[in-house]
Parts: sequence; C-alpha cells; structure tokens
Amino acid sequence: IYKTIQLIGDKNRLNETPIVLRSIGNVIFSGSKILDKKNFKPTTDLTILENIIDKDSRNKILEYKLSQEEINDLGNLACIGFGRKAIIPTAQLYYNNKRLTLARYPNQVLEDYSKLRRSVLPIKKIFDKGIAAVELPISDSNISNESKNKPEFEYNDTRISKWNYSKDIWVDGIFSRDWSWSFNKVQKIDTLKHSISLTFDEKYDLTNKNSFFFASNVLEELDMPGEYYIDRTSGILYIYPPLDFNINANSIQIAICSTDLFSLKFCSNISFDHFVFEMGRSKAVQISEGNNILFSNCTFRFLGSGAISIQGINNKILDCTIYDIGGTAISLNGGNFNTLTAAKNIVSKCSISNWANINRVYTPAIALYGVGNIIDQNSIHHAPHGAITISGNNHIIQKNEIYKVLLEFKDFGAIYGFLGKNQLMRGHLIKENYFHDIGQIGEGVYAVYADEGTSNWLIYDNVFYKIGNAGARVSAILGNTSSYLKVNHNLFLDCSETFEESFHFTTWGIKRYQDYFSKIWKESYAMPNSIPAIYTDQYPELNKFMNEDRIYVNSNSFTNNIISNNIIQLNHENYFLTKSNLPNADSLIISSGNIKIKDYTIQSYLEKWNSHQTPTNKNIPKLLLDFGFFKRKLISY
Repeated sequence: IYKTIQLIGDKNRLNETPIVLRSIGNVIFSGSKILDKKNFKPTTDLTILENIIDKDSRNKILEYKLSQEEINDLGNLACIGFGRKAIIPTAQLYYNNKRLTLARYPNQVLEDYSKLRRSVLPIKKIFDKGIAAVELPISDSNISNESKNKPEFEYNDTRISKWNYSKDIWVDGIFSRDWSWSFNKVQKIDTLKHSISLTFDEKYDLTNKNSFFFASNVLEELDMPGEYYIDRTSGILYIYPPLDFNINANSIQIAICSTDLFSLKFCSNISFDHFVFEMGRSKAVQISEGNNILFSNCTFRFLGSGAISIQGINNKILDCTIYDIGGTAISLNGGNFNTLTAAKNIVSKCSISNWANINRVYTPAIALYGVGNIIDQNSIHHAPHGAITISGNNHIIQKNEIYKVLLEFKDFGAIYGFLGKNQLMRGHLIKENYFHDIGQIGEGVYAVYADEGTSNWLIYDNVFYKIGNAGARVSAILGNTSSYLKVNHNLFLDCSETFEESFHFTTWGIKRYQDYFSKIWKESYAMPNSIPAIYTDQYPELNKFMNEDRIYVNSNSFTNNIISNNIIQLNHENYFLTKSNLPNADSLIISSGNIKIKDYTIQSYLEKWNSHQTPTNKNIPKLLLDFGFFKRKLISY
C-alpha cells in the first residue's frame, strides 16, 4: 500500500448490513517495498568509504540506488521528544522482520536500557544552557522551533572530531531532566573546543546531572551488521548487511507509505479478522466517527506512528497482537462530555509490546480520551515509557497484566494521568490488574501515577509484585497532591513503597500552585453553576471543590490493603508514605483495615506465572484467590 485505502460511510445513517472481511491464508497489508537483493552492490565510492572510521568495515558496505526505483519519499529527520509534536517518522529499513539501525555511535549493547548508561556518552560540561527552564505544565509552554542561543555542551570522545562527512547528524538522549527525552539536530561540531551545539531549544535549560546522548544518522559510524545510512541527496542507501544477508530466504524491506494504511470515516458494522498490518511510516488504521468496527485476531507490527486510532463508539480490538510500534500503539476517543455517555470502545485480550521505539516518551501502548472506554484482559509489556495514559472520564482498566515498562525514563507511571488542570475529568476505575517487575532499575517510576491534582480514581483488587528495588523511590501508587484516590483491597508484594501521597503544593510545587493551578481553578469553578449539574450529580465531591483545602488534601484513602515484603525492603514504617512540610501528614490519609503479613508461598508461584509456565490448581496460594486477576485466571484450569 503506497496510498491510504479510504472507506467512507454515510454519517446520517448506520449501515444496516454488517461487512465481514476475513483473511484466507496469510494476508498482509504492507506499506513497504521489497528491495531486490541482487541490486545491492559493493560500494566503490572512495569519498564514502574513506570517511567510515572503522577500516575493517569499509569492504563490507553495500549500496542500493533507491532513486532508480523511484523511492523518493523517504521523509526527513525531525526534532521530536518531550514538549514537541509527534511527526511521521522517516522511512525505516527492515530485514527478515526486524527493524535495522540508523548508523549510530556508540553502538548499542544488546538489550541495553538508557538507565544503565552503557550505550551512550555522558555530558559532563555545559557551555551554553540555552533557554531558561519552563516550569509551567508542558501544554502551556512555548518552545521556539529553532534556538537563538544554540545550546552547547562538551564532548569527551575524540572520535566525534572525525565526523567530517555527515551534515545531518542528530543526537538522541537526555539533555536536562530525566523525563525530557529529546531527538535534536546537531548545529555544529567545534573540534577545537570539543563541543556540540544543538539546533533546537530543549524544554528545560541544559544541565549536566545524569545527561547523556548517542549520535544518530552518522555515515562515519557505519560499522556494525544491521546498520544503514541513507544519503537523501543522491538517493543511495548504504548498509552494513546483517551476517546472514546472503541467505536467499531472507528479505529486506523499506517502509515508505507516509500516510495511514486504512482510513475509515462514518463507517459502521465492519469486521476485520486475521489480517496483518505492517511497515507503514504512519498508522495502520485511522477511524473517525466509527461505530461497531471490529478488529479481531489481527497483527499490527513495524509501524512508524501507531497501530490504530479510534474516534467513535462501540468499536473493538480483540485478540490482536501489536508490537514494534514507533509511537502510541492505540488511541481511543469517543463518548459525550455533555451527558457523560460512555463510548464503550474496547481493547481486550490483546498482546501489546515494544512500542515507543521512535518517539520514546509520552507515547503509551494505549492512550485514553473521551468518556467510558474499556481496557480489559490485555498483556502490556516491554517499553521505554508508560503503558496507559488517561484523559477524560469514567474509563475502566481491568484484568490486565502490565510489566517491564518504564525501562528507560523516569517520573511517569505504567498508568498515568495529568488531570489536575481540568477537574471535571475523573471517575476512572483501575481494578483486578496484575502489575509486576516495574522499577527494578533506577528510581522515580510508578505502577499507577495520579499527577498534579488528579482526582477520583478507584484503585482496588490489584496485585503489585516487585515494584521497585531496595532503597529506591519507586511506588506502586503515587498521588501528587491528588484527591479522592480510593486505594482499597490491593496486594502489595515486595514493593519498595506501597502508596505515596506527595503533597507537593506544600514543598517544591508552591509556585506551580500559586501561578498556575490556583488561577485556573478560580477561573473555571469559582462562579455559581460553573460546574454542569451532570458532573456534580455523578461526582458529588465537585460541589465543594472550591471550599476544600487544595494543598493539604484529606480525601485520599488507603484501606483493607495487604502488604508483604520478603525480598525488597519496604521504605516506610506506616502502611503508606506521605511527603510534605507537615510532620503529621499521614493523618490526612483515611486509613483502616490494612495489614502487613509474611507469606513466602506466593513468590515462587508468581515467578512461574511470570515465566509463562502453565499454572495448575495445585498449591495455589490461597491469598491470590482473593484477587480478581488470579481468581479469574485460575478457575479455568
């Protein structure tokens, strides 16, 4: 597919007859072109070869003239990251169903994560910090497209001084805060000063605490099997071929379709079953005003921007496999904010993994918008950032297994919401999920994170296992001056922290409260009848929002929870933890019925479960049967 397949219905009526599209055999919708391996030729251009630093690699480089096959729409690398708009990625290269690497330095250690700082270069000295830090929430910040100050830092690796050929070098990394990942263009390499200047401003001014980078799109570093470089001026692809490149069964493909593979608008009652959608630079499917569209038993893979974006009602994604996605895998939107009518879009029994591998932060597996969408019985795992982001009202997240996420960056949650600005957005239900193996490296990540005044989440009957590591600030649940969080009947097993309520408006967030949140809340909710009756009826606490203490909130509850620590030490004496400028802040949390136990029977069982060994009804820890995720799973065996 090189151009979007469009299906357009009638917005004034629903299709009366369902349309069922079912694959017979292995039907693949692909946005790629297969490159003929016979057209890969050894590179003889001495200008190219002599600029490759590793001399042993020079005689291994092959070239492919893309322009001769009219492969011209390759896209251009662009500045992306924290505080910037997502873009359609450039053409990606795939070999034998594996995404290849744009030539980089340092080369990546297998299964490395940036938290380990093994495949990156540290930034030790800053010459120019760039713009002053922007402290207000990101949606209200104003970052210029191109920096006037040219942020500049020192490099300590003399190899960088040998990059004389490449004119479009980019750096990928953290240049300020640990959550503000960036992909920024190199403006200048000063070999006398040993410095790199950036083209674009960062969200925050440059700092040198734990900052790092690696360089990308560097012809001089084409020195590892599976790396490639595209000269966009000549239209020539240069590649250090994978080791088994000459095996006839293998194929090499380039993703070139820059638009969505499918677009459905005003459509209803259509089912897609057993299809593969792959290798587009944008999304596989965009649905607008859709009703009862079903994707079942489908595979979405190797996509640049995302898998599926849905806006509508009663749409379903069932039993699908989704992996290797450049940004957000699925976004769901729909419902009615005026009536709080639920959209009832559903993602259920899907496996979602390895997303956010191009646009690496704030691009979750599933982004929830609108009213009343449902995330049910999915397996969501392995990604640099979070699994589910929440906006809107009354979403249900239930019976999912979420693990090994937040592997690279910090100050985020596997489930995350930043809803303090709009206090009408609330009513979310997080129940019967199994969270495990989160925050095993580093600190500052959380399984569930209600940030900056977010309100009214019900979190119950979940199992949190191995959240954190010894001595780290990693909580199963974090509220940042949240309110009306109801944390009830959860099992916290080997979590370094259970529930932390950080009253940040009493400490580092005082200015944020005074200059931002307080003003917005007064403008939005201080006048009589400023909150619609449908909201005060459904969320009665809104009736007293302006009269409650918004700094020392006392509406959060932690009740009937079970805590057991055998391997990872609990970092707090109480059942939960508070952080504020008050010595007795724990008294602000409603607490009852919580217990601490010692139970050594659960770990071995969960480790077998986590390694995908078949569970049996023999020796099931009785405690697990009290929690919906395991009770539902185990009664079927």
